[in-house]
Amino acid sequence: MKNTKTHAWELYEQGRAYNERLEPDQYSLVNTNIEFFSGNQWLHMPDTAAMRRLPKPVFNIIKRVTSLFVASLTSSAASIGFEPLAEQGPDADAADRATQEVRNLLEKFKMDYRIREALFDGAQTGDYCAHFYWDPDAVPYGGSLGQARGEIAMELVDGINVMFGDPGDSCVEHQPYILLLGRAPVEQLREEAQLWGGDELDIEPDGEYDAMAGQGGQVELTGEDTGKALYVYLYTKGENGTVHVTKATRTAVIFEDIDTGLSRYPIAWGNWEKQKNQYHGRSLVTGIIPNQIFINTMFAMVMRHLQLMGFPKTIYNADLIGSWSNEIGQAIAVRGLQPGQSISQVAQNLQPADMSAQILTVIDRAVSYTKDCLGATDAQMGNVSPNNTSALMVLQSASQVPLENTKAGLYEWLEDVGHILLDMMGTYYGSRPMVREQTVEEPIVEGGVPRFREDGTMALRTVKKRVVEEYDFSRFKELWLRLRVDVGAASYFSEVAMTQTLDNLRNSGVLDMIQYLERVPDRLIPRKDELIEELKKTGATMPMPTGKPQKSPKAPGQAQLERLMAKAGR
Repeated sequence: MKNTKTHAWELYEQGRAYNERLEPDQYSLVNTNIEFFSGNQWLHMPDTAAMRRLPKPVFNIIKRVTSLFVASLTSSAASIGFEPLAEQGPDADAADRATQEVRNLLEKFKMDYRIREALFDGAQTGDYCAHFYWDPDAVPYGGSLGQARGEIAMELVDGINVMFGDPGDSCVEHQPYILLLGRAPVEQLREEAQLWGGDELDIEPDGEYDAMAGQGGQVELTGEDTGKALYVYLYTKGENGTVHVTKATRTAVIFEDIDTGLSRYPIAWGNWEKQKNQYHGRSLVTGIIPNQIFINTMFAMVMRHLQLMGFPKTIYNADLIGSWSNEIGQAIAVRGLQPGQSISQVAQNLQPADMSAQILTVIDRAVSYTKDCLGATDAQMGNVSPNNTSALMVLQSASQVPLENTKAGLYEWLEDVGHILLDMMGTYYGSRPMVREQTVEEPIVEGGVPRFREDGTMALRTVKKRVVEEYDFSRFKELWLRLRVDVGAASYFSEVAMTQTLDNLRNSGVLDMIQYLERVPDRLIPRKDELIEELKKTGATMPMPTGKPQKSPKAPGQAQLERLMAKAGR
């Protein structure tokens, strides 16, 4: 059995030493953040005799603010698209197909959920990372596309398990090498090594899980058949400019220096908040922990005070009363009472000392000021009424300002995802069928009979259909396509504001009914397309919101256009 360390493992030890030299230590920082977010906050409080006697309340403003920010960042739906250098020619068709295939991949990855998961990682640990790899054995669409084999797969990796060759630079493509860490069952690693002709017998279970993120990453099953080992992916750039990959454990190389054919590292790296001269970002949770500790401990002391002093204490003369009982209706015997002696001299209630009202005021202000400094306004937290939508739009826009830098980092991360997917499609796909969405016109059929317009032409409607076409994806390696991230508002308040604006335009006569229906959100009016077609067929009167039938108001400039056309003899 070999005892020498592999080259990948030596690089891992260098990266771990760097993380441990950071102030504070990156591993303890990440684990503390995760525990505070999840609510296990008293595990990291100062361990003193006085603190151990206190109650353990948790008022988790960290989780509330973090969940609010993540929901706000993902309230706008984002999509990845490609544009050619020229609007005409083969590049335009390639851009359209690249956009469609990336959309198919994002649906397969469940990207909307993955983005939320990545942002929660970033808010807690400061970093989020997506790793893409080629699965040659996967069968696309369950084999319905014929003999095509292989799919692009995606996984999210904890930021603490990613190590850059140049940790002072957060740009992925500038790195001399990148390490990705993970743990897998030993039997699985041995089978993989045997498949590649590696050192399958030199892989043994290890205890290298103390650097994994969270409590769950540091607890594993114990047993002969459940042992795991830490593995390292080592990505480098070869002399030909393509990415090479090595996979190894401490003493065994599973495969080494495999040319992937990719021109980019298959790693998308993002930070919640960038820090100068290091690739790790600063998390949202890190800055709130001191405030959270103060709020919890102050509430704990208030509770302890109420436990000790919140109820009156009874003082009684033990010479006259053998024992005291607070039971309701219980008689208390008194012996030896002197003639004329008042019963008030036998027992008396001692009133507790009052607690300063400033304590609760300071706690309230600590919570309020923490939210204000983070930008967690009432508009974001839903503590406003949507009656005045114009004012609500202003408040919502202003509330997004503290998150603009984080949002810009997210969109940059999505752009990196798009570039990686384009590179992998051009490298691995070759010629294969693809599912593509096309816009076509089809007849409107009612009761099995096609509908005809007044001029005798067949009534048509525009629909989107999915078709399967053969395409050579290797062309992507020869083209340059500009990538864009399109963002559209998808929040509840955005729909309310948009609908209110459309109602105002409709009431003022700027929009007719058809123009109004074409712009209103689809889910507000069932079977909207059919209603528009029926209105176009009748076309005579359009009821205004007042209920009075009137001629459809003409769009601005329409009357002038009609006069010009009549003058021209049309």
